[in-house]
Amino acid sequence: MATKITQRKKPHYVLIIEDNTHHAELITEVLDRHFAPVIIHTVDTTEDGIDFLQQSAYDLVVAGGIVGGNPITSFIKDLVRLAGKAPFIVISGRGDERLAADIIKRGATEYLTKTQETLEHLASIFERHMRTTRGGRRHKAGTPKGTQTAKAPSPSELIQEVDRLTQQALAIAGPRRRKGGGAPSDIDQLDRLLSQIQRLRDLAAKMKIKE
Repeated sequence: MATKITQRKKPHYVLIIEDNTHHAELITEVLDRHFAPVIIHTVDTTEDGIDFLQQSAYDLVVAGGIVGGNPITSFIKDLVRLAGKAPFIVISGRGDERLAADIIKRGATEYLTKTQETLEHLASIFERHMRTTRGGRRHKAGTPKGTQTAKAPSPSELIQEVDRLTQQALAIAGPRRRKGGGAPSDIDQLDRLLSQIQRLRDLAAKMKIKE
């Protein structure tokens, strides 16, 4: 039975590091369904994951066991450090207890195996972690506690961020489309990103009206 999570006024911020488009979509669907409003950034390389964590703070980070052909264990220490207080969950296709223990030892909050049962309980798992560390986003990842406190973004700031992300997505999409479209999965991912950005912009506009 699906878990029902009460919607919140302040958006959750989630980073997904996963190069399997289908798996990223499943995680996104769970987040959209149970944690709206939620702002989701999806990247398909650990390098991009590090870049995003250096620029933004998140309430939750979800990563695949292998990203871009590289095991997450090779980068997890840096990723966890940059994630700050945010829970870091690894969802892998390998049900390996030794690997799970190693990943937890390197700093991950939880290790999950990609199964139907895991998917059914994903909302509850996310809720448990984000509920206990909801305040972790207030300090930017990598910044010493008390050095810099980040307040929740205003509707205007949210719109500006959405516009910036939109321009980045268009900059990526343009060359690929002109060169013949690129890989279908890349185009689909960019289209979904633009769709998510538009929904966030609509949400920010509604928030601005209420001010």
